[in-house]
Amino acid sequence: MGGDNFLISTTTIRAELEDYIKSEGTTLHRFSETAGVNVGTLSGIINGNRPIAIGQLDRITAAMGLSEGHFYDLYADECFTSTAPHWRRLRPFLLRCAELKRNDCINQVLSRLLDDLKQIAGIFDTSEQMFEQGLKEAAVILYEAVIESERSSHSERLAISYYRLFKIHSMDSDKGFKTAMQFLPYRHRLPEVYALDGILMLAEVYSLKFNWSEAEAYADELCALAKALYERKVWRYSDFKPLRPLVYYYGRGYLFKSGSYEYRGMFEEAKKWIAEYADLSWFDADDETQTAVIEQFKMYAQANYLCMDIKTGDRSKIPKYVQFLEEEPDELVEGLITLVESANRHEFYIDEILDRYSEEIEKYRSIGKDKWFPESVVSVNRCSVFFQNYAIYHLRKRNYEEGIRSLLYSLKMAISLNNKSLIVNCMTLFELNRKFVTEEQYKNFEELCRKVWENEKENVFYGFGFDNG
Repeated sequence: MGGDNFLISTTTIRAELEDYIKSEGTTLHRFSETAGVNVGTLSGIINGNRPIAIGQLDRITAAMGLSEGHFYDLYADECFTSTAPHWRRLRPFLLRCAELKRNDCINQVLSRLLDDLKQIAGIFDTSEQMFEQGLKEAAVILYEAVIESERSSHSERLAISYYRLFKIHSMDSDKGFKTAMQFLPYRHRLPEVYALDGILMLAEVYSLKFNWSEAEAYADELCALAKALYERKVWRYSDFKPLRPLVYYYGRGYLFKSGSYEYRGMFEEAKKWIAEYADLSWFDADDETQTAVIEQFKMYAQANYLCMDIKTGDRSKIPKYVQFLEEEPDELVEGLITLVESANRHEFYIDEILDRYSEEIEKYRSIGKDKWFPESVVSVNRCSVFFQNYAIYHLRKRNYEEGIRSLLYSLKMAISLNNKSLIVNCMTLFELNRKFVTEEQYKNFEELCRKVWENEKENVFYGFGFDNG
């Protein structure tokens, strides 16, 4: 019975354990010492008088010289030997399965639990615990089970499940948008502390797709919610614990709103919305974190006022802006976009500045270089925008080799994001400059075109992709 050929349906963990002790010629007492399980407890387990806790099972398995999770298939069955499974036993088992990535066992348990809809609450609570512990792959399985089984469309846990899936997949350019669309109708059914974050993510998703009307709509919604919560003074309650200070969501909403006008070339209109987050000192700053956020938005406003002036062609502001970038290196990509875009729009050159940051520019080329789905969607998006502008800059200078090289980097990043606008712009610029393309660059372009086609066939553009004709 101790071999690999036994049938799960005709054996038990207890039988396997008893057979092992006999075949090894040891005693129950000696084995209990090896396993670190009390001998009385071990005896009760073998005799069937005591259920096995998952921690005990792991120690017994290790003492038998077997791999972690060896008996988990059997244990999943044994959790249902009684008429009503106990969550005190099930939850630790599911969490341990999540740690070992035994999704097969998780699905095995769920298939039994979902026969009784009263178990949905326990499944949801366990998924929340998995999420908090960073066991997100397993949490997804449980959240999806809740969504499939929840009968009430007005259920708060249904809304939270959609929100969590959106949160988990937000850095995946494909799943992030798909889960955003699934979450969208449920955002108003969330607890307000989660709604802030959910609406913020919606504004960000649409801004990454350059869908400014939608991004602005959710930015307005975010500002309105944050202000309403502030006026109700909910931030004074100890149980109101958003992921970030309330002022962050308010300022972020107006940052998106000003950005939507900036990227459409409406710079004076953008300045009106910059003013909304330039001075947020009227927010009661009752802790250092909130004060730091207010100062951060003040810094953003100062930089973005300079940015708007430069984009309208005021070259006198460039030295001050470069000084700002020296002091705030995290803003360098955004700053270089501003400078190169303005240089292209107003037909001047900034070679000295670009040479100054040449090492940083080369580092940006490595983002997304070896994989199609990079970790930071936002950073790849901004790098793709930068290299598109950087390519135009060099093509203006008739530096075609560097121009095409940068264009191909931008295209590759855009494909990883499934960003139709960036992809179309890159392909158009490539075709307009095809006569300057080397044979190797053209082969690279063909490979990228195949990737676009594969994505189109797989339908991963989720509404912002190419039309199907």
